[in-house]
Amino acid sequence: MAVTESPWKAAQDSPSRQLLWELSKLAVSQQEDLYERLDRESQEREAAHKSALAEAIARHEKVRRDAEKERDRLERKVQQERERREAEARQEEERQRQARVEQERLEKKRAAERAEAAARAERAATEERDAEIARQRAEKDRRDAEAAKARNAAQEANARKKAEEERKQKEAAAAPRAETQPVTSAVKQPSTSITQQTNQSEREAEHQRYLEIHRNLKELRKFMDQQVKQTPKLKSQMGDMRRMVRKSVGQVIEGRGVNKKPQEHILQTLQHAIASFPQPTVSLANFIARPISDSQAPALLVYLLNQFAKAVVSQFINEAAVAPKVAEPVGTIAVSMFARNDFRINGISLIDILIAKFHVVCPPLFGVYGDDKTTEGRTRLGWWREEAGGPWISEQSHQDRMSGLGAGYAALSLRNFEKSAMSNPYPPYNYWQAVAAILNVPAGQVTDTHLYLLRALLMNSEARFLEFFGDAAKKVLQVAVTEYPKRAAKGSVAAVVLSTLGDTMKRDKKLYL
Repeated sequence: MAVTESPWKAAQDSPSRQLLWELSKLAVSQQEDLYERLDRESQEREAAHKSALAEAIARHEKVRRDAEKERDRLERKVQQERERREAEARQEEERQRQARVEQERLEKKRAAERAEAAARAERAATEERDAEIARQRAEKDRRDAEAAKARNAAQEANARKKAEEERKQKEAAAAPRAETQPVTSAVKQPSTSITQQTNQSEREAEHQRYLEIHRNLKELRKFMDQQVKQTPKLKSQMGDMRRMVRKSVGQVIEGRGVNKKPQEHILQTLQHAIASFPQPTVSLANFIARPISDSQAPALLVYLLNQFAKAVVSQFINEAAVAPKVAEPVGTIAVSMFARNDFRINGISLIDILIAKFHVVCPPLFGVYGDDKTTEGRTRLGWWREEAGGPWISEQSHQDRMSGLGAGYAALSLRNFEKSAMSNPYPPYNYWQAVAAILNVPAGQVTDTHLYLLRALLMNSEARFLEFFGDAAKKVLQVAVTEYPKRAAKGSVAAVVLSTLGDTMKRDKKLYL
């Protein structure tokens, strides 16, 4: 910047003006220096900023490149991991496929082996059955031959006796006799039967009475459902008591001393019901078969005894059919509960509740019979349906039911109370009557149901039967296993099975009929 010469520099008369000019010049020079320094510093800062910016850009670019490299590396790693997992999944899928193929192969092999084993077992059973039938037929032919031989011998003896009598009569007629010969009349003696057969109409009336008791028990259940709604205390306990009774019956097993806890649980539950809920009451006459004076019984006790009886019958059907000896402890506990004085009403046992269920599920025990080819006949014989209104259960299932119920009924009715302070609520003569009812079924009405049921009644019970009835029982056993099967339909497998029971008794019990 050019500095103008001061107009007062040459002035000789004004030193102050000259000084002012000098000062102005000095100020302008300083200002110029300041501006120059500021410009220089600004340029330097600009250069530093540009350099820092360039450096930042370079660093950012480096970070970006590094980030891209890391991203690429991670993407490759993720891709590799995905490919590895896909490969493992394919390998696992292939392994599972091969395992399924191997499993199917093994199952087919096992199924074929089972089928082959079943076929072999069936062939063996068929051969054994055929052999048994052949043996039975041979034995029958032998007995028939012996019987024919005996009849022929008897006929020859009678013929000789008759000829001898005729000869003596002719000789007597020829000789003079003063007195007349007395005439003796022979009186045919009535043959004795195994038991005095009850009139069928009376049996039917008794059967219908027990069915009525069963219907009354269903009405009792509805009555208790109403009481539960009205009594909160009863609602909170009745279900638990019912479950305890049924569960305890289901825990009963074969063995000495192993059923103490289940029996105690049942006993305590029934005693608690009497003590805690003596009301409401129901008419006892509705649950007793014979006519009695009207008495009242605690409704909850009757209800729980009904649940107990239901569980007992269910145990007979489900367990005793497979293992008949299981019926013994179940029957023992059942009779002991109905025999207890604290569960009697005015000395009357409520065991008719249990017997009513037998009348429903097994009528042939009480002299009821029918044609198993008809719906009505099957119902009277105790055939069950798979569901209400559904198809009948299979022949094998029906046989199992009858076997379990027969064993259970024997366990109930052949109990010895001689050493007990309690009286037997269901004495052994009921067993005799059940066996007699089956043996006295009219000709042509004997079905496989009767045969299976009779076998279950007798098997494992012959010792107690003989203990109670002695020689009469032995005669019944002889008739049951030798004569009764002959009344069955031709070719009946059940008849063959029953007839072999005599050999089993001979082999296992040394009982010779």
